[in-house]
Amino acid sequence: MGIQAKGFTLVELMVVLALLAITMAFAVPNFIEMIANNRISSSTSDFVGALQLAKAESAARVTPVTICKKNSASTACVAGGDWEQGWIVFTDADASGSVDPGDTVLHAHEALNPRITFKGTAGVTDFITYTPSGTTSINGTEILMMCDDRGFSVSALGVLITITGRGNALKAENTGETTCL
Repeated sequence: MGIQAKGFTLVELMVVLALLAITMAFAVPNFIEMIANNRISSSTSDFVGALQLAKAESAARVTPVTICKKNSASTACVAGGDWEQGWIVFTDADASGSVDPGDTVLHAHEALNPRITFKGTAGVTDFITYTPSGTTSINGTEILMMCDDRGFSVSALGVLITITGRGNALKAENTGETTCL
């Protein structure tokens, strides 16, 4: 009676590794694209949520509430840069678009992934203020475009904001824009 060895042969192991490599060659690029798409989608949803928060808090507190591009400490608005540096939502008693003594920061969103750009049309370059009636400081309809290092493509998203304060996330081709702004 001899002892029988249990396990895989070298040929069987090589076949399994070859099948695994072929499967990974197809799966990894799709997985990377899915992550990039989810990154843009999640960031867009976060911004729309901040708009909804500003509108709701303005009505509840019966005072203007502003959303603006934030400084690195999340304590003030900045005029330079773009929205991908993050944003804050704060009470803005004088509707000046800046955090003054007595104003309260209600929410701060961190900077977006460095691969993402987030820029707005002329009416939303720095801040958006909501009044207690729900209207905004916007004079019509404005758009913010969110793109990544893949450029303006089917994965780019836009946020459409109206004077009534409603913010909608849309596919890039439905915004009327043709670039990442």
